[in-house]
Amino acid sequence: MAWITIGWTMAALLDNINTRTIGASRYIEVLPDYEFNFVFNINIFSAFLAGIISGSLLIFYLRERFRKASFGYAILINALIISALNVAISALSYTLFIAFKLGLGLFHPEVLELSSRLIQDTMFYKKLLFWFFLVMLTIIGLHVNEKYGQGILGKLIMGKYLRPREEERIFMFVDIRSSTTIAEQLGHLRFFELLNDFYRDLTNPIIYKSGEIYQYVGDEIVVSWPMKEGLHNASCLRCFYDIKATLETLSGEYKKKYGLVPVVKAGLHCGLVTTGEIGVIKKDIVFSGDVMNTTSRIQAQCNRFGVDILLSKTLLDKLKLPPDEFPRKRVGMIELRGRRQKVELYSFGDEEAEVEMEKRMTRRRR
Repeated sequence: MAWITIGWTMAALLDNINTRTIGASRYIEVLPDYEFNFVFNINIFSAFLAGIISGSLLIFYLRERFRKASFGYAILINALIISALNVAISALSYTLFIAFKLGLGLFHPEVLELSSRLIQDTMFYKKLLFWFFLVMLTIIGLHVNEKYGQGILGKLIMGKYLRPREEERIFMFVDIRSSTTIAEQLGHLRFFELLNDFYRDLTNPIIYKSGEIYQYVGDEIVVSWPMKEGLHNASCLRCFYDIKATLETLSGEYKKKYGLVPVVKAGLHCGLVTTGEIGVIKKDIVFSGDVMNTTSRIQAQCNRFGVDILLSKTLLDKLKLPPDEFPRKRVGMIELRGRRQKVELYSFGDEEAEVEMEKRMTRRRR
């Protein structure tokens, strides 16, 4: 929303500068006592207001409503709706401007007449076209950002990872328990639909805890955090319990649609990775390093020990965890396949403790 508001305001700024050079005469013909600076401020304000109102509508309602629609249809419908709203905001702004300049009420006949003349002028239609293409570019940008993952498009454009670089990151591998059995029970098409719903429902809990969705691998989601963001308020760990709480909240919908509720397990680890941009026809930003393999194998140990979450002592030592909120349980030193050095793993309490922890997390969010 912040980027949309800033971008639209800057676009309105450039459009107003252009209007001053080639279109001011049109306003002078319509408006009495025309003053560019006042019109300029009104246009900037209306663009800022449109960014907040239309941006909220687009991100929190329209994007979700048309998420399953075709790419072209979603762009066209969203662009038409948002453009119409933005034009309405502009028309209201001009009406307020005229009423203020004339010292008359908003619904005074003279104000309404001048507003009508202004709206019917070619400059207003030019503004309508301007907003339509600007909104289309915004929606395309949002869809492309969803394609690459939040924040990745900007990094590709800025060339941040054009040259490989090392950085410390936290990784969490999350997947569905007994996914093979579920796939056999539902069939491939129905299981694919479940995965699609599963991925969609887990997106918000991940984003709200500053996580970056790195990959979808089968029924598994790979989430990543820069070290600072992941450690802040134990976001990487709280993200997992937010995911569980979300699935519990939506359990009725899953049972109604699929006859079951997905149960997740996760492995967490941190360390140094090499990050870089690869690809020619399809570019992407990838992470490589031992931490990736280790996290995957930690997650694979959840079934062996009958727990929903496992994390390495390396990560646990970096987290500032309240002992009463996260009653830790040492699993032991585990020799993971492909590693000479053993990894010390931890989980959190028994089943009752985990249930109580989820309840506290839910109360905190409320």
